[in-house]
Amino acid sequence: MLASSISSSVLLFLLLLLPPAHPADASMQWVKLEGSPLSHLLLDPRVGQLFVGGVDHLYQLTSDLEVMSHVKTGPLLDSPDCLPPIVAQDCPSATPTHNHNKLLLLEPGSLIVCGSLFQGTCEKRSLSNISQLIYRTSNPVDTQYVAANDPRISTVAVVITTRSKQEAGMPSGVLRLLMVGRGYTSRGPGDIPPITTRRLHPVAPPRRAFSQEEELGKLVVGSYSEYNNHFVKAVAHGDHVYFLFSRRDMRHTKEYRTYASRLCSSDRSFYSYVEVPLLCRGGYNLAQGAWLGDLSGTPALFVVMAAGQASTPIATSRSALCVYTMKDLDATMRRAQEVCYTEGGLDSSGQEEICPSHVSAASWSHEPGSVSPPAALLGAKLQTLREAGGLGIICSSCTDHQTTVLFGTNVSPVLQVLVRPDRSGHLYGSLLVDGGGAIGADLLLDENTRQSRCPSPVPTDCLSCLSIRDPYCGWCVLEGRCSRKHECERHLLDNHWLWSFEQTNQCVTVQSLQPANQSRDEQTQVTMSVVQLPVLQGAESLSCVFGSLPPQPAVVMGTELTCQSPAPELLPPMPPGSGERRSPAESSRCSDLLLNDL
Repeated sequence: MLASSISSSVLLFLLLLLPPAHPADASMQWVKLEGSPLSHLLLDPRVGQLFVGGVDHLYQLTSDLEVMSHVKTGPLLDSPDCLPPIVAQDCPSATPTHNHNKLLLLEPGSLIVCGSLFQGTCEKRSLSNISQLIYRTSNPVDTQYVAANDPRISTVAVVITTRSKQEAGMPSGVLRLLMVGRGYTSRGPGDIPPITTRRLHPVAPPRRAFSQEEELGKLVVGSYSEYNNHFVKAVAHGDHVYFLFSRRDMRHTKEYRTYASRLCSSDRSFYSYVEVPLLCRGGYNLAQGAWLGDLSGTPALFVVMAAGQASTPIATSRSALCVYTMKDLDATMRRAQEVCYTEGGLDSSGQEEICPSHVSAASWSHEPGSVSPPAALLGAKLQTLREAGGLGIICSSCTDHQTTVLFGTNVSPVLQVLVRPDRSGHLYGSLLVDGGGAIGADLLLDENTRQSRCPSPVPTDCLSCLSIRDPYCGWCVLEGRCSRKHECERHLLDNHWLWSFEQTNQCVTVQSLQPANQSRDEQTQVTMSVVQLPVLQGAESLSCVFGSLPPQPAVVMGTELTCQSPAPELLPPMPPGSGERRSPAESSRCSDLLLNDL
């Protein structure tokens, strides 16, 4: 796992999901970089290299966090009030200005880098060596302004590939685009829509890279200053692109709310655009971070939501983790579209307008907050976090079919939450990444090295193993060891792997014994009721072992075992002074279960 620390610009690489650790631990690698705050962290999964963007600095690292290439991107002469190229004589307000990295994305063959300078223009750099420029315009036009020119205003984007009839003359008709969401800035060009489509490939003249062309589509709204989205995430899923953002509801409550919007990847006119509010019980209204992951085999959007300060966009430390399945989200959006296009834009009562009043030829033109609660999606609140505001978030579901969510906070720990299939969550641990510093918005888990192990030292008995309450560990009954589920050969069979995180689990135990007492001079059938008795398959059988005596075959009936007690002549001598009758649990203790594969 990787995390960028805002306070000290330390990039940390956790090889294992372990209990709380310190940077000095052998399980963690780290490198100190310039450019605080580090804003973006990107992993190239093909080669395992990392790209890090911060203030005035861009880095390329190996998988071992060794610096391969370093580029200074600022400070440079600039002003948000002037259009590039910046000439000092023509722009009196221009001063040496820091360049904040706003976007860091991969496309085939190049790295997309967008900064806050020069009205948010972008460039392409080589993936093998970021010091090599592939594309940069020295004289950008207004359609090439991509990112917000204010470091405080968010910008998100996602690269998509589609086919277009307009590009039929190009090889394969492939059209690669950049879908961008950016907040409103009061300085500089004020006519940039909140969501635009930018050209990446092909760019044969007169086409320009990163250009927002009319035929590519944009979200046209009545007032850009009122439609002031704070974008949190952009993701591509299936045939759609989704944006997550918060905005003030100007038509109804005047409160700030979180919305999810969607449009078809191939929709160049934005006719398919729709947005709905996302709700999370408890007054959590501001999205802070999100990750598209897996919830028990179902695609889902995990969102860290914070409660806002009164009617402001300022988040408090009171946070919660909420989840919205993509199936539910799509269904809610389809309902909103049906209401808008087939029911006159009114809710079920026929009174409240809940959708745009008209659709233009270029886009769905509408006012802010146009979709009201009847078309909102209520997510499942997984975990409440009252003392730490979540920033970054990552979901991992690859480990033993358990869905875990890891997310950063303002006070350094990366919190670990187990998500159950019933959409309940449990905070079970934390990872100390950097003492006192906030965790950046990008958390990555290396697909090639991610793994989880039971705590060290590994417990050697069942009771100790179950007591660690670790979602990755459990007791492998017949192998007699604490292990991850998939490491236990018979984990698919009931009661062969006992999950330590399940409170109701207990070790294989003899719960009752019949008869409770018997004479040592008599040989009889002993029936034991066994808790968590492992299930057998095929011709397998169990045996009882009494002390050091030879195994006795057992008859299994449900959770009961019946064995023949040892012959009197095989029993050890009675201790002096003891009575003639002994409990078989004392004189002939069933100390083990032997599996016989017949």
